[in-house]
Amino acid sequence: MTKSIQRNLNGKNKTYTRIAFIVLPLLLGTGIYLKGRKHPVLFETWFYQNKETSSLPGSGWIPDYLWCVSLWTCFVWIWKGWNQVPMMWKWGLWLLVMFTEPLQWIGWLQGTGDWIDLLMYQLAFFTVYTLHKSELI
Repeated sequence: MTKSIQRNLNGKNKTYTRIAFIVLPLLLGTGIYLKGRKHPVLFETWFYQNKETSSLPGSGWIPDYLWCVSLWTCFVWIWKGWNQVPMMWKWGLWLLVMFTEPLQWIGWLQGTGDWIDLLMYQLAFFTVYTLHKSELI
């Protein structure tokens, strides 16, 4: 196989892998979020009279981690690599994600501010960075 064909195949494989790292965490995070809630979320009350919910271990922070992995991978996919994502976008996204929790703590955003969520956001950032640097995505 020639080098140009090999590069083309590697590029397509990375594209498919990146898309998988965007779609699968979104779906898995949503499934865990919906299944693991102690109380039904608002849209569930629109469709169901009474919905049985259960509290799955980690259901409060695993979806945040998965969604953040998906978001960072989307940036890597759009710009075709971690190093091509403009620094302004990296910092902007990082600040946006990190400030949601303190804004929830002080009541400016709906939700419950949770320090474990902050750790999950950092872990997601380093997961995608490491996956890209190891050339897995």
